[in-house]
Amino acid sequence: MKNFNTEEFWYIKQLHIFRDLSEADAYALAQIITFRDLKHEERISKEGVYLIKEGRVKIAENLPDTDSDKNTNSANNSDKDESQETKEVLEQGEIFGVTSVDGGFWNANSEPLTYAETLTEVCIGFATIRDFSFYLKRKPHLALPMLRRTRLGIFNATILRYGNKLQEGQLGPHDILKRVAIPNHKHANAFGNIAFRTVSSRLALLLQHLSTVSDNNGNIFAPRLSNKRISELIGSSMETIDTLLNTFKQYNVIETRRGRIQIMNAWKLKKIADARMKTLTPRKVPTTTSDLENDLEIFGNLQNENRIESGSDISSA
Repeated sequence: MKNFNTEEFWYIKQLHIFRDLSEADAYALAQIITFRDLKHEERISKEGVYLIKEGRVKIAENLPDTDSDKNTNSANNSDKDESQETKEVLEQGEIFGVTSVDGGFWNANSEPLTYAETLTEVCIGFATIRDFSFYLKRKPHLALPMLRRTRLGIFNATILRYGNKLQEGQLGPHDILKRVAIPNHKHANAFGNIAFRTVSSRLALLLQHLSTVSDNNGNIFAPRLSNKRISELIGSSMETIDTLLNTFKQYNVIETRRGRIQIMNAWKLKKIADARMKTLTPRKVPTTTSDLENDLEIFGNLQNENRIESGSDISSA
């Protein structure tokens, strides 16, 4: 598929990994992480995985400068804010990663299109992609949403018919996360399906896993899930989910019918899921362009008619 943009950053929201992990998982994670304190407005550019222990970090994008007469020597804060757009703000306990090296560890020499920058003083943990990938392979039970499952683990286990196993001692209070081994993505989504992927790739992969059975007419529907629940399962914000679902509709990948998501093109959905660190950009609405061209054409015709009329008036005079 066309209209793919390569992303340098991936991030997981709605997560407090330092609070939600079991003691064994937290200890294993601590072995591969080094912490560092950052000041306000420091750039993060080294390839790796970052865990925010304290503070806030933004993922922002430099907007193209459309004003050719703009003075390049001006460095006012207002001009700086106008030339940037914040894509996401990450809070304490959330994760993001950098997949390409550009510049030094904490300071980029160039001005990349997308960048990560601290909004406050930040204490951040760093792990290499190799170490974090190996950690996830050793911890296949880790999944989203983690917060709900650890706080109400025993309650959710009973709902999911894990109560008998828990009573028999086959599962400990922290091992309830292992229920992700059951392929029911309505309740949990493995970290391996989330890390090192853009939000569009995560959403496509989730819909691909959910929509496995067709109805009597051959239509493939995903189970009824709210946008809030989808955002929890892939670690994103509801605003981003709304935007992506509309983008998928533009490319005729999905359609919503009676509050359910219907898969219109499974091949395109797989392409988006397999893109991993590429995101699907919204399609430009052709009607806007055609309307603009029609308006310009009508405006040009009116000008020509006025010229002809003015010329005839002069000749008659």
